[in-house]
Amino acid sequence: MIRTLYMRIAIVIFFVVWCSLALSSFTFSHYFRSQLNGRVEELLQNAAKLVVRLIQETEPQQLGQTVTIAARLNRGQELQLFAEGGERFSSGPGQKTMCVIPDDTVRDVLEGSSYSSFQSGESEQCPQGSVGTPFEYGGKRYALFVSPIGPRPVGRFDFIDFRNLLTIFLISTFLIALAAVYLVRPLKQITEATRKIAGGDFNVKLRIRQRDELGSLASSITHMAEELNKMEKMRQEFVSNVSHDIQTPLTSIRGFSKLLQRDTLAPDERLGYLRLIESESERLSRLSENLLKLASLDSEHHPHHPKSIQLDEQLRRSVVACEPLWSAKRLDIELELPPVRIVADEDSLNQVWTNLLHNAIKFTPPEGRIVVSLSEDERRATVTVSDTGIGIAYDDQPHLFRRFYKADASRQSSDMSGSGLGLAIVKKIVDLHEGAIELTSEPGAGTTIRVSLPKAGA
Repeated sequence: MIRTLYMRIAIVIFFVVWCSLALSSFTFSHYFRSQLNGRVEELLQNAAKLVVRLIQETEPQQLGQTVTIAARLNRGQELQLFAEGGERFSSGPGQKTMCVIPDDTVRDVLEGSSYSSFQSGESEQCPQGSVGTPFEYGGKRYALFVSPIGPRPVGRFDFIDFRNLLTIFLISTFLIALAAVYLVRPLKQITEATRKIAGGDFNVKLRIRQRDELGSLASSITHMAEELNKMEKMRQEFVSNVSHDIQTPLTSIRGFSKLLQRDTLAPDERLGYLRLIESESERLSRLSENLLKLASLDSEHHPHHPKSIQLDEQLRRSVVACEPLWSAKRLDIELELPPVRIVADEDSLNQVWTNLLHNAIKFTPPEGRIVVSLSEDERRATVTVSDTGIGIAYDDQPHLFRRFYKADASRQSSDMSGSGLGLAIVKKIVDLHEGAIELTSEPGAGTTIRVSLPKAGA
């Protein structure tokens, strides 16, 4: 059983090439033989006519000598002259001939029929072929047979044909082996690359420059390896961030718990430590809740129940729900919410508006301003949340929707720090609704986020 692709390709190419070659060789040989035999027959018939003319111009008593002279003039040809009554003349030495003419054939020609072994196919007794011509001379009937002497032209062609086929066989075998290597080598590289990827090594770059299906496959595998490498780095970064964000509040809780074990603590200090433990516990709870939310959004079985909702009313309820936060900072809230109805998952969108409003409130200084506006066209509704907060650095803006990314964390106070998952959740929910989200910000001048959603729903 042939297991390797190399052998399969080589055998298939070899079979196709040799079947084509054998068919073309057979066709060409058949055509060449027919043309060659026709040419030889024509030459022999012309020679027979000349000999007949020469005999008819000589004396009857010089007939044998005339046949010998005619044979010398027609070198490479054997002449046999049969006369009525059994008399025979031959140009062969010692009257021995290479071509034996059957008696029946001699009799037919003497009776006036022309003969050609090239037409009848009879060549066993006359391997080179012969032609017979009847004629009358001196009141008697004669039959003249002319046949070639020397190497058989068709036999010489057979030898040349065999030699050419042998040469082509050796050359084609070598070239087929090279072609098979050329075709299989990229597949071996691709196989090795996939094994590395399966083993967790994503630093794979296939140097295949072919502009065909194999080249496209190699390019796709290289691209896949690059994407898997990016995902692996993101996974490692995700694990590192989760571990850090979980470990930090746990360390604080453990430290404050040890301090609470002291009997010398004053009641105010003990109460302060308890509040810090409560704050860190809430922070840990929010982190766990966000991680569960992202895991649910990433799964294929996340509940998604689109229905017709009044988007302007939903935004008003979200702003009212955040009133304790923005009223504590004495923020000016402006609403521009004309009636707009869309089809979407109400619970998921509540999470979006809550996260965006919390971010706007958190990063806007006291007595600042937040504007929530709503607009629509024939196909989409657009929600815009603008604030007059601290803004976002230009270098951080392209990365804000990445998980656990925290913009300019070194300059944020503890009350402004978060888990870095809020905007990632917002982006995931908007994508599930087949919407788009856009962020523009000017450091020190505020941030604007636009969420565009299809009115017909996802």
